[in-house]
Amino acid sequence: MTDYKSVTDCRSAWYRPRVDVKPLRVRQAEATRSLLVEVARQNFTEHGYAATSIDDIIRQAGVARGALYHHFAGKEALFRAVYETVEGEVVARVVEAAASQTSPWDAVRAGLSTFLDACLEPAFRRIVVLDSVSVLQSKVLEIGVDPVELPMLRTVLTPLLGSTSFGGMALDALTYVALGGRYGASLYIARASDPRAARAEVDVVLDTLISGLFRPAT
Repeated sequence: MTDYKSVTDCRSAWYRPRVDVKPLRVRQAEATRSLLVEVARQNFTEHGYAATSIDDIIRQAGVARGALYHHFAGKEALFRAVYETVEGEVVARVVEAAASQTSPWDAVRAGLSTFLDACLEPAFRRIVVLDSVSVLQSKVLEIGVDPVELPMLRTVLTPLLGSTSFGGMALDALTYVALGGRYGASLYIARASDPRAARAEVDVVLDTLISGLFRPAT
């Protein structure tokens, strides 16, 4: 008699998908890069870009100098990697918050609220809002606005174009105007002596603007 369990186990082994395992050297390199980014993130957040040295990061990460320069051309390149990591985390949360809503305006409000909340977080406040302006300014001039931000805003704002208030508007025009407002609000919060109070003040402005758009024309 055929042992059904044995046959099943054999079939399971036969059909089991192949999992490619990265070579040890590749995994070690990825782990080193992640460690450097994390240590740099802590230092840039606590001390700022100018007051953070490559030597501090190497020492705290416990790696050789050559290991850092294998992954990054220098301090600015490492900062950009940290910047992209921190910003990417917030962008993902903004899109997720917007997608959780059913109405276009609720989606925009949820996305903006998530972004403004991020301005209170030390890493986002220091790295993305404050230091990135001076550190990455030359790169922004070369390649234009950071490509991460525009797709995020397009995703959040696109549903509005089918509403009465925004019907017929050009998506790119709306996106760039919203980008300016987003940057101004984040800078206002980040530079405030009391960021939480500034966050609440921005909310008042935002709610006033939204209510004005929905106010019937007279």
